[in-house]
Amino acid sequence: MPVLRIALAQMNAVVGGFAQNVETLGRFRTQAASAGADLVLTPELALTGYPPEDLLLKEGFIESTRVALIEMALLQNVPPVLVGTVVGAGPGGPQLAPSSDGRDVTRSTLFATLSPHVANALVALSDAGVVATATKRLLPNYDVFDELRYFHPGIGPHTIVNVKGVAVGLLICEDVWTSNGPAAELARDGATMILVANASPYARGRRAEREQMLAERALEINCPIAYVNLVGGQDELVFDGQSMVVNAQGEVIARAKAFSEELLVCDVEARASNVGVPLDTTYARDQDRLTALHVNRIADPPSEVEEIYEALVMGTRDYLRKNGFRTAILGLSGGVDSSLVATIAVDAVGARAVHGFAMPSRYSSDHSVADAVELANRLDIELTTLPIEPAHEALGTILAEVLGGEPTGLTDENLQSRIRGVLLMAVSNATGAIVLTTGNKSEMATGYSTLYGDSAGGFAVIKDVPKTLVYELCRYRNEMATSVGDPEPIPSTVLTKAPSAELRPDQRDDQSLPPYEELDPLLELYVEDDATAEEMIGDGYDPALVHRITRLVDRSEYKRRQMPPGVRISKKAFGRDRRMPITNAFRPETF
Repeated sequence: MPVLRIALAQMNAVVGGFAQNVETLGRFRTQAASAGADLVLTPELALTGYPPEDLLLKEGFIESTRVALIEMALLQNVPPVLVGTVVGAGPGGPQLAPSSDGRDVTRSTLFATLSPHVANALVALSDAGVVATATKRLLPNYDVFDELRYFHPGIGPHTIVNVKGVAVGLLICEDVWTSNGPAAELARDGATMILVANASPYARGRRAEREQMLAERALEINCPIAYVNLVGGQDELVFDGQSMVVNAQGEVIARAKAFSEELLVCDVEARASNVGVPLDTTYARDQDRLTALHVNRIADPPSEVEEIYEALVMGTRDYLRKNGFRTAILGLSGGVDSSLVATIAVDAVGARAVHGFAMPSRYSSDHSVADAVELANRLDIELTTLPIEPAHEALGTILAEVLGGEPTGLTDENLQSRIRGVLLMAVSNATGAIVLTTGNKSEMATGYSTLYGDSAGGFAVIKDVPKTLVYELCRYRNEMATSVGDPEPIPSTVLTKAPSAELRPDQRDDQSLPPYEELDPLLELYVEDDATAEEMIGDGYDPALVHRITRLVDRSEYKRRQMPPGVRISKKAFGRDRRMPITNAFRPETF
């Protein structure tokens, strides 16, 4: 049987960064040429970045995709490429026409034109220009996906290109997930290999789901499948890569590393066929330049906790890098949440780019201040101490005139948090550094946070991380350090003391919330699994506790709407995934 050498370009695309994306794709194609590849497969919307969201409603953005595609056609002596992009998709199907901007594109015959509708597309591009175009058939409109808002579903015949006597069917992401769907239709049309472009965001357990699905699909259609995925952070989303190739028996024969750009080169055996549009692969190969590289490399998959940690690091790094922030600041309380965020930030952008601020109040314990200092020393980051007591006293005096006495209780607790938020935002304004908030998912779910206080900032690193997982990630990071002979970055005293906001004497979190070991499973059921209170009670949970927690979650929606973006690591994060009305009188237990 024929063997094709496929190069999967696992790239970190920039939304709207056409020049950067063209350069990255060109670099991968050049590397693929050095590897002697027959064809380069790029991720879904590699040219535009994913997800471009309402940029797709701008005519100038669509025009820029056409110009960028022309730029890609000008690269010579490289393998043909399957480019993830958008094309016009009017009622008659994808609209393709020659360029009209006066540039020399004699070698590129067809390019996407402006259209009232666009389709999510995979364009086969060679020295001859656009040889064929596949459009996405199945448009997901669940979880983080909103593709029916932007794209016209693909219509017309399925797209098959013929590469060295192999009929290669082209699909885009969702199209391969459905049993007896587009992949099966391509096989019935004569495809003997399937190539799939993807932009599949990371969530816990997603890699195993992908591999199981690809194995099932390969067995269903009796064809090998090459699956390339994006890598990198984009706002709340982070893409893990882990591109792979499975043979016709569903066995993984190549896998790329997680959370890293990589050109995965794989020799894939497939049945011969004369079906499909011919795609010329006879670029000028220089045998003396062929790189000695590892073909069909199978990278070891990371453990779940390692995946989550790397997702948080990459999401933080790319949010700062792609938005032009050179430095990050955060408050260091000596608690577990700020310790984890500081460690992630250092791993993301380096110690020199992270600055911590200890802001003790009259209620801050000596051991918490000492823990913050010890953490900063271990991470080798600068730490500045800004005592908030003078501001606390001054504001208390001012408020006494309005309140008829010094603020007490929750008013006084929130006042301290807001003073700290004001100080951090002032430093941000003065220096241009981004403020990293340190609230976790358990706190955001229950409203155990202060608006314009600990929620003030530009990026919420662990907003999708439950408190119990915060501890697990801290222990993992310490173990990772000791495994290579480095000191543990997070002091053990941070992990052993009772969690507390230290906003009143002897305060502990479990005075306001159930123990996190009890709280987090309920939050997962209610928030991520959409279980009702009645269903949780039916599973044996205490009715009073269930109703207390669900009411806390429901009435805290207005707070979450005002939180900064943060890395999504679960299958249902607050914000992009879970869109609940703020004004909401629905209480099933009282209906």
